[in-house]
Amino acid sequence: MRKTLGMNKHQKAVYKKGEVRVGKEQVAELLELAGSDNVEDRLTAAEFLCPCHVRTRIPVVWDALYRLMADADPRVRQQAWHTIEDGGKPSDAESAATLERLCKAEADPKIRKFAEITLDKVLGKRGEKELTEMWLAGRAPVKQRGKCDFCGDTDAFVTRDLQTMIPSGSQSRAALMCERCAQAE
Repeated sequence: MRKTLGMNKHQKAVYKKGEVRVGKEQVAELLELAGSDNVEDRLTAAEFLCPCHVRTRIPVVWDALYRLMADADPRVRQQAWHTIEDGGKPSDAESAATLERLCKAEADPKIRKFAEITLDKVLGKRGEKELTEMWLAGRAPVKQRGKCDFCGDTDAFVTRDLQTMIPSGSQSRAALMCERCAQAE
């Protein structure tokens, strides 16, 4: 199966011949450029610290991108926002809050509009997840036979406890709770 299946046009562009890939040894150099006094250096850093070039999630790279989003030069800020739009999709709530704060603090109306559109794309999935969780919480609990994650009873009627998440591989699932454990709560 092809590597690009299910990717957006920007992610697919990474696999085109001639796309620049940033190695781990070059990340330190780009981080240095991100703190440079020269605007052109910071522009270069904002362009190449993109996750589609770096190809891995490195916290110091994200911190540098956030600093570039608050840069004095509007071209650097625009490029940093484009980098997030192009390949940076933060999954944690802290990064999302940082992006929202930077968007609200943006003084240039053109960049702010671009940042708002980018945030809608990047954080839209998070809002959909919250709506789904609220919808599920409002539904009547579905009883099924199974194993209670709290007491270990293997043949009990259980319901999903949406307040308790159980790690399951790379994701998590709602805990299953029997009636006896639910009443004890």
